[in-house]
Amino acid sequence: MKALLLPALLLGTLAGSAQTSTTPRHSPRQPTTAPSPAAQRPAATSSARLLSILKQQYRGGAWLDTLRFTNSSFNAAGLPMRQLRENAPTRGAVLRPLRQQNYRYSAADKLLSDTTYVYTNGTLSTTPTLAVNYAYDVQGRLQQEVTTLRVSGSWRPYGRTTYFYNAQGQNTRILDESYFGSAWLADDQEVFTYDTQGRVAMADFELADASGASFTPFVRDVFTYNALGQRTSDVQQQYVNGAFVNTYRTVSSYTTAGLTAGYVLEKAASATTWQPFMQGINTYDADGNLTQELSQQYRNGAYADDERYQYTYQRVLAVAAPRRLDAGLRVYPNPSVGAAQVSYQLPQAAVASVEVLDVLGRVVATPLPAQSQGAGAQQLTLRQPLPAGVYTVRLSAAGSSQTQRLLVR
Repeated sequence: MKALLLPALLLGTLAGSAQTSTTPRHSPRQPTTAPSPAAQRPAATSSARLLSILKQQYRGGAWLDTLRFTNSSFNAAGLPMRQLRENAPTRGAVLRPLRQQNYRYSAADKLLSDTTYVYTNGTLSTTPTLAVNYAYDVQGRLQQEVTTLRVSGSWRPYGRTTYFYNAQGQNTRILDESYFGSAWLADDQEVFTYDTQGRVAMADFELADASGASFTPFVRDVFTYNALGQRTSDVQQQYVNGAFVNTYRTVSSYTTAGLTAGYVLEKAASATTWQPFMQGINTYDADGNLTQELSQQYRNGAYADDERYQYTYQRVLAVAAPRRLDAGLRVYPNPSVGAAQVSYQLPQAAVASVEVLDVLGRVVATPLPAQSQGAGAQQLTLRQPLPAGVYTVRLSAAGSSQTQRLLVR
């Protein structure tokens, strides 16, 4: 959605808003199959839940608070039902309440709505001012986000974002529109191109003309990957005088555990040469939770601290282990390249779901959203391409679960 609705908590979340050639767009929006409130962007492991995010800027030899996001009222899945957002009127001043976000989820823990309540002179309004509602298709993929504003006591449409998918289930286009008068008018779109391994090879960000009927190239990102399927570089190019010209390049690095260690952002000095611009360094705790994102600007031949995000977590101690489900879950071929088949047999009719988790326990795909299924044999295809790595396929039904390890090459 519009940048004002979901403030950037991580580098890379500002894509979707027009930017000039002097402002790097760290990363385009990522193709998506499920939205996540700002509170959850740095996903915590299953043993911890994200409590707060503090943004600070380094000025005058000290770190000064500027923003803080605090999560509370977690549901059974550890997702926040509420988030308090505070800001400092000036850098380093006492943080003051700005607004509160209330989140609502489906039975399958998909985000359904994000409602905003504002503070006035320290008092929280009991009437919401803005709401974002999310809709999904029958495959459980994010289909649309619709934003409404409360004006003079009535809700009015403001903006919407629509997601498009190809036959392989890949998100190929994200369309942003604004509501004018009595109709939706296109603002911009992002179009994704995939390589033969199912990875995003290029993302084109285009601006709509005044009529909203056609689009003009503006910025594009070209990606490269290593043998493990990790994104190693992102070259941003701006459309100038009928051609794309290099503007910025982001080179990412990873830890031995596969976590993002940081990045180096370079600015184009010529068509083929680059000069340092800034860098980022990530820090994690022993459980793999992101604890700090440090950004440093390149000044006078060296990198200097500029801003940082600090994350705090709450360890989840009393989590009851789910009852084991004996459904003969099978994933094949395994190892797999591309699509894989999932088969199982339910002993009785139940509401069932199938999810794919990465090595940190985060859900990266939901090939079967929660839905009623009859007793007997079931089969589905994991169509969403996954980067090379080790995953867990989890079948849940009637309060029980069964898992199967999946290796993707």
